[in-house]
Amino acid sequence: MKRWTVHAFEGTSCCSADGMANILEVFRQHRKGPICVVVSPKSDIPPALLSLVDQAIVREESLWGTMEALSQQMSSLADELVPPDYRQDLEAAIREDFRNIEDILRAVWLVRDSSPRTREYISGLGAVWIAQVFHSRLLAEGYSAKWLDTRKIISVQPQDYGIEVQYEDTSRALGEVFEQDSNEDFLVVTGGLGRTLEGAATSLGRDGAELTATIFGNLLNAEKITLWKNVDGVMSADPQKVPGAEVIPELTYQEATELAYFGAEILHPPAMTPAMRKGIPLAIRNIDHPKAPGTIISSKVKSSSNKPVKGFSIVDEVSLLNIEGAGMIGVPGISSRLFASLNKQGISVILISQASSEHSICCAIPAHQARRARQIAREAFASELESYRINSIEVEEECAILAAVGDQMSGIPGISAKFFGALGKAGVNVRAIAQGSSERNISAVIGAKDAARALRAVHAGFYLSNQTLSIGIIGPGLIGSTLLDQIAGESERLNREFGIDLRVRAITDSKKMTLAKTGIDIVDWKKALTERSEPTRMDAFIAHVDAEYFPHSVVIDCTTSADLPKYYAGWLLRGLHIITPNKKAGTAPMPEYRQIMSEAKQRQRHFLYETTVGAGLPIIGTLRDLIQTGDKIKRIEGVFSGTLAYLFWKFDGSAPFSGLVQEAKDLGFTEPDPRDDLSGMDIVRKTVILAREIGWDVEVDQVPVHSLVPKELEDVSVEDFLGKLSMLDEEMNRLYAEAEKEGNVLKYAGIIEADGSCKVELRPYPKDHPFARITGSDNIVAFTTERYNSQPLVVQGPGAGPQVTAGGVFADLLRLAAYLGAKL
Repeated sequence: MKRWTVHAFEGTSCCSADGMANILEVFRQHRKGPICVVVSPKSDIPPALLSLVDQAIVREESLWGTMEALSQQMSSLADELVPPDYRQDLEAAIREDFRNIEDILRAVWLVRDSSPRTREYISGLGAVWIAQVFHSRLLAEGYSAKWLDTRKIISVQPQDYGIEVQYEDTSRALGEVFEQDSNEDFLVVTGGLGRTLEGAATSLGRDGAELTATIFGNLLNAEKITLWKNVDGVMSADPQKVPGAEVIPELTYQEATELAYFGAEILHPPAMTPAMRKGIPLAIRNIDHPKAPGTIISSKVKSSSNKPVKGFSIVDEVSLLNIEGAGMIGVPGISSRLFASLNKQGISVILISQASSEHSICCAIPAHQARRARQIAREAFASELESYRINSIEVEEECAILAAVGDQMSGIPGISAKFFGALGKAGVNVRAIAQGSSERNISAVIGAKDAARALRAVHAGFYLSNQTLSIGIIGPGLIGSTLLDQIAGESERLNREFGIDLRVRAITDSKKMTLAKTGIDIVDWKKALTERSEPTRMDAFIAHVDAEYFPHSVVIDCTTSADLPKYYAGWLLRGLHIITPNKKAGTAPMPEYRQIMSEAKQRQRHFLYETTVGAGLPIIGTLRDLIQTGDKIKRIEGVFSGTLAYLFWKFDGSAPFSGLVQEAKDLGFTEPDPRDDLSGMDIVRKTVILAREIGWDVEVDQVPVHSLVPKELEDVSVEDFLGKLSMLDEEMNRLYAEAEKEGNVLKYAGIIEADGSCKVELRPYPKDHPFARITGSDNIVAFTTERYNSQPLVVQGPGAGPQVTAGGVFADLLRLAAYLGAKL
């Protein structure tokens, strides 16, 4: 005999044509045997029914019009969901119920009062009608089906702690619904309804529909119980607070109970009890995305997981009751007296923490009970307070409890260290700590104002790779756009092979920016910047990149702006890493430069700028390695400009130098204004950056430079300059002839001497010199050191162009990931 399955649906999915179509499709896809369907009305129907009673009590004449409107609403729902041939009995039953309601309301009108029994009966009719509608639709679809009002078989007994549901003795009553030879396809039951032991209708309370589903799963020995909701499953954290929250594929009953107790939107723990008693798996799935697997809750998870912590929850509106005093040390019964007093007055204790010295004990309680709890405790320990055996009994308000839950936490070292380490990095102060002996739960009392930040921090600590980087890119121009395309091409492989999770979450130019909580679709970033953008506000951009729910944040400045580096120190101070090919920070006035470097060191943040000299060539890295391994720099000499390297590679006296400059500009090798290259200032900046790397305090204006721009052309417009380029030719021809006569070639170089003096000049080199052999736009640098004295260490290669520069920035990004722990 095929086993039953149970499916429970919320009111919103039961009360529309689209919702009904989704449900019927679910049945077609999943029906392997008989199905018990638990249905509930839309959330607004029970209050609407109760409002009729309230209006009758005060004798509002509008009552009858309201009742008629509600009757029409139910008739319209039946018309929408049930074909005409199957509506006759349904409509007759609904009309009969409204006649009964009218009789009850007239009695209430007369006596101006109503009993709880009356209110429960009327509010429960909404579930009855939905069950009848659903039953009629199943018959119209050709299924055999019965429907059941659960008020006939589920008994509820009020208790001090809530309600006790009795259903063990209902098997006989349930058996009467089915004849011995009955072979029904469906049993439709009302969700959330029961009766008191006296026979009065009543509600099953919070999560009543889910409780009904698990009760019937228990009674029918169901194979599985599925709760269809409007969420994809149980989330690892509240997605409203943690954008990166994930669906938890599997939970044990115990894990689900812990998460539910600490506020997770799963189930009220008592609703799971009937399923737990018989070990029936519970599935939570999304009716709007029925193919999504959802979450399975069962006695034992089947799949292995590398996440020892399954989920995190926050309990808000909590206060901490603290009792301190040396007189408590070694005195038995203190805790017993405290909790007995609180229990007697109905104070709920959520969490308990006690110092091993017994000098203090604290407990978390609901905020609205805090002051009363303090008064109760002071009365219970009045004599101890008077004799100073207890020093103080105080309440710390505006707190929250953060809980981490997972069965696999047990026996794994370092879980607590990771949990509290994440809180420490986020700047969250912990007021109290509790952990059960099962090690399934770690709870910490924190300030309410820190709750969201703390939740995001611990979630990132356990759910995100430690190499997950929140990335903001400034300047999606030639270099920035090339970098984005390179990241798009490699990000999946880097994540798969090395666990490096690169999340480009923000992109901005000077006018507009696009932001995304979990990450921009980097393959289609141009569309995002065009269609989903907003005006650029740098403070908002930085705040977004510096998200507290990511373990690391980095800003990549791909501009040539002189203004942005002024913010670098502040960005480092707030904890961001910085990567840039922008030379302005490295050549800023020494006080600004020192501040940037100091903030990076003190905050233990990385400021990476390899591409400021030589684009993708390892020039700064090589220099740093030489210095850090104890070598002494005697001289650095280099051709640092790809533009000038190209010009003097091509310049052989056969064509005027001015023509080569125009050609280089037409090819895009120069800046829009070629004077930016010909002035030598680009090489000056790169020379200063290297000198400062050695440790010399060098300013840009202290470096003598041989500018190739005639003085009379320094201040004219670009057009005038280009029109008078020929003024360069006479001097350049003379210099070339002198060099050629001596068997030399001309190269434009930057030089740093052992004493820190720097210069930038056009100088001759023998034709067999390494500098004479570079081609195209190659850069070259020679390091003369104590170790590399007779023969310099030479680094050579392409030193310009968007591909190599962006590649160098990308390499800095991966270097940062390695510094943060990636195993590259």
